[in-house]
Amino acid sequence: MTRLDLPFGGLGGPPARGGVIHIVGGGPGDPGYLTLRAATLLSTCDVVAYDHLSPAEALSLVPAHADRILVGRRAGAPSYSREEVDELLLARAAAGQAVVRLKGGDPFVFGRGGEEGSSCADAGVAFEVIPGVTSPVAVPGAAGIPVTHRTVSPGFMVVTGHEVSDDEPLVDHVGLARFPGTVVLLMGRSRLRTLADALIAHGRDPETPAAVISSGTLPAQRSVEGTLATIADAADAAELEPPAVIVVGDVVAMREQLGWRERRVLQGVRVLLPRSSQRPSRVAVELRHAGAAVFEVPVAREVEGDSAALARLAVEIRDGLVGTLIATDVRGIRRLLDALSQVGADVRSLAGTQLWSVGSRTGARLRSELGLRPDADLASATELLAAATPPEHPVVVLGAQDEARAVAAPLGGRAVVSSRTVPSPGVAVPEVDVVVLPASGLVEPTVEALDDRDDPIVAMGPATAAAVRAQGRSVAAEASEPTGGAVVEAVVAALGERRDRPTPASVGPRGARGGRDAAACC
Repeated sequence: MTRLDLPFGGLGGPPARGGVIHIVGGGPGDPGYLTLRAATLLSTCDVVAYDHLSPAEALSLVPAHADRILVGRRAGAPSYSREEVDELLLARAAAGQAVVRLKGGDPFVFGRGGEEGSSCADAGVAFEVIPGVTSPVAVPGAAGIPVTHRTVSPGFMVVTGHEVSDDEPLVDHVGLARFPGTVVLLMGRSRLRTLADALIAHGRDPETPAAVISSGTLPAQRSVEGTLATIADAADAAELEPPAVIVVGDVVAMREQLGWRERRVLQGVRVLLPRSSQRPSRVAVELRHAGAAVFEVPVAREVEGDSAALARLAVEIRDGLVGTLIATDVRGIRRLLDALSQVGADVRSLAGTQLWSVGSRTGARLRSELGLRPDADLASATELLAAATPPEHPVVVLGAQDEARAVAAPLGGRAVVSSRTVPSPGVAVPEVDVVVLPASGLVEPTVEALDDRDDPIVAMGPATAAAVRAQGRSVAAEASEPTGGAVVEAVVAALGERRDRPTPASVGPRGARGGRDAAACC
């Protein structure tokens, strides 16, 4: 395996090794905070044992053949014991499998990674520990609170709030109260009032700024701030739930200036993005970057289109009978190349045909993936129909069913359907704030799945908008072009006045509402 063959160009190190237990820190929640090493191991392992607080999206990196085993402990629910987890990991490693133990946050910060590493060492099993971005730093940072600052805080102290006892406290409250920097408390949400009272009782100024951040780094991040004397009441009033991080210190006051995350334009907005494939979605990436919680639901699946028509098209192109071929996606061209090989031809047969691409990424993918250079590269079907003069010679539009037909009809061309979208039965969709429909073929199965719900709908393109209206639904907004940025703007428009007021993730005196290390659970 060369460097270029390695995941991420080798920057994340070698693949996961058989017989080795890799104890991996998954970060505070946002999968974007995974380290390259963590992502490399997840994408090359044979089995992953993960906790409740591991980033759920990180599991999408795991190979299809690998086992995914939830071993996290949660109060009131069946769970693996500490010994059972060790037995599982050791048995899988002994069988020669590449094992990843995925934990939230950093394994060595209240994550019991030290105990698991000791079990490996005692058993003579090779192991590797991969640090993770830890919530005591990342979660305050996501809320706009730097745990240190040259003129405000000379340092920070991280303390567990979970094991504090009124009778026999494990924490030196006197030292904690006197510490001149920032105090970060993990696992302390259920004991916030007791913790605050203890700090005040041992000398900490009741007016010291304090904040609580719930679900830090996630779209559901919510924060409140106040003083040490008022923070418990503020958190209760906001109904903040664990996992939560508590910050005490003057740095909290900087949140008004630095709190960027909860000001994102779609922070906390729940978006349904119907899909028919498992390919990564750039639209989903842009929506998440804008703060949305995106639910990609497979309401349909793609199947092959008209194989006979595709075979006839291959013969026509081989014989030079097609003047212009308009591709609406790369999949259709791939299937055409396969069909050409079946009739004794290859990609060179396209030399006598004008090749046009439609779609913001289609032309780029034809060039990068297939080495084809379209003679015309148009961003959308709308642009094609507005700018292109229908050629006098025969025109064939190749692509998914609805898109191919929508483009072919105005041009007087013939549509060859390379793929069709069929509904996936029995699909349940979550409660959301808005639905984004990326293609007309997904409209009918999505409307069927929504049943009588009237969630606002954003359509990507005029064909999709027309399909929505044909189903008797209204279109709240239409993206100006099929790009992630345009979809974000359309979602904002669909939500109307929401853009001009604090998002659902905002409460508290400074307009902000609102991580997770493996144990930051309460």
